[in-house]
Amino acid sequence: MKIKICGLTKICEAEYLNENDIDYAGFVFYKKSKRNITLSQALEIMDKLTGDIKRVAVMVSPTEEFIRQLNELPFDIYQIHGKLTQAVLKACKRDVWRALNIESSAEITAFLTSLPNECKHVRGIVFDAPDFGSGKPFDWEGDARIEERLKTKLEIILAGGLNKDNVREGIRRFAPDVVDVSSAVEGCDGKDKNKIKAFADAVREA
Repeated sequence: MKIKICGLTKICEAEYLNENDIDYAGFVFYKKSKRNITLSQALEIMDKLTGDIKRVAVMVSPTEEFIRQLNELPFDIYQIHGKLTQAVLKACKRDVWRALNIESSAEITAFLTSLPNECKHVRGIVFDAPDFGSGKPFDWEGDARIEERLKTKLEIILAGGLNKDNVREGIRRFAPDVVDVSSAVEGCDGKDKNKIKAFADAVREA
């Protein structure tokens, strides 16, 4: 089970991820997000991460121009919410995670059984809560039929409202490849070292 800590904003947070052997670091490039940072800020943080941690650029309806800028930088994955055109997808020179904001687990089944063409050329699908970055989960009740994803060979990333107390249940219900957390590992000023450790421990115990 791999772990992604999303929404890094400070250089010191890189060390928190290093110390806990986190797999993915997420950087948000979306002006409406409180975790939005510039490319230069992201590069400063990324420079402090160990080489084993994958760098994920998180975007909402990016333009081809912005994707071309990212292509020149050391990101490993593009996580794209909102609109994703074929032109933007074609411009991506990194693996793409298509992010979907859903209301309930029933939407997972519907999505995976009728996979849109745009997602046949991506590496993974992020199932996130309706409100991006809200810290609240989508409705987990219902039949998610995760076995459907085995036919697609896509990575499944579970996001939205995960915390140290519910992540075990999320893993049990959805069997994701990656669990993605942001709000639940934050303190008064950015990411909290102890909360990151507690979340990572809960995932590994699960």
